[in-house]
Amino acid sequence: MIANKKHSRSKMSIFILSLILLSVGSVFCPSLKIAPLSAAESVAVSYQGPGVFNLPVELAAQRGFFQDQNLDVKLILTRPDVDRPALITGDIDFTLRGSSTVLSAARGLPVRMLFVGTVKPFWALVVRPEVNSVKELKGKVLGVAGMAGGHHIATRLILKEYGLDPDKDAIYKIIPAGSRIPALASGAMDAGLLEYAEAYRARKSGYKILLNAADHHAVLNWGVGINLKKLRDQPDQVKRFLRGNLMGLRYMRQNRDGAIDAMVNRLKLDRETADGVYQLSINNFSKDGTMDEAALKIIVDQQLAEAKVKEVPLSQVTDFTLLRQILRESPYAQ
Repeated sequence: MIANKKHSRSKMSIFILSLILLSVGSVFCPSLKIAPLSAAESVAVSYQGPGVFNLPVELAAQRGFFQDQNLDVKLILTRPDVDRPALITGDIDFTLRGSSTVLSAARGLPVRMLFVGTVKPFWALVVRPEVNSVKELKGKVLGVAGMAGGHHIATRLILKEYGLDPDKDAIYKIIPAGSRIPALASGAMDAGLLEYAEAYRARKSGYKILLNAADHHAVLNWGVGINLKKLRDQPDQVKRFLRGNLMGLRYMRQNRDGAIDAMVNRLKLDRETADGVYQLSINNFSKDGTMDEAALKIIVDQQLAEAKVKEVPLSQVTDFTLLRQILRESPYAQ
């Protein structure tokens, strides 16, 4: 009996000592993380490919913000035509395509956008050396990411602004990001909106940058989309994913050097180019995933009109309920 009591006291002492060591470790080594009791939940997220506009999400994964939410986020490169049905069927958990989500919701599909990451496009119009103006693109081949997505819509709006008919005066060819400089070189396309980093590389290869699309219009590029069934059935996981996105966005805005390091490592930019891209793009991001309702309505209506989709109320395409709850939580409120 006495031996058992001594054994119990010994186990209790070890337990208390362990707690003390963990406490001391958390004070003097704040980077020390205790492994979660359960395995991280795997989450499939479709996106357009590596780019500056998706960098906050990549930063969230790299800096452990998703891991802190017990999520194992897997980014999957998809085409818009594959992305839409996969989101609806639940083959992917979330999409980072804001424009496509809004268009799908406006057409009556059971999806919503929960988070606005960017409010301006991150593209520059790059053309072959012989092209000197937007008007000279009449009858030319323009590379686009897909039909009726944000990239295609932005291309059409720029053509229209410069007096061209986007339905009659241009030929659209689907060419994914990363393949557009080779397409310019081979003559497969004459022009296209290239993401900033790709545009800088194209200019170094002898092609021209005619304009910055962000100076001409707004567009919902990076945004978090979801199907309504998952939103209804798994609100806790959805909130944790939104928290990770929010922390990645804030890190991008508040830690210039860290963001530039990520561009150098992830996008393979030299530091001078990365610094220029950061300056060019930082004000294209939202501050906290939300947006003024009136300003958002203008962007959505313009996008729907260009895609020839009937205007709908914002409540049919967006739902910021969970994000607003997060923004009231003490660690995230600012």
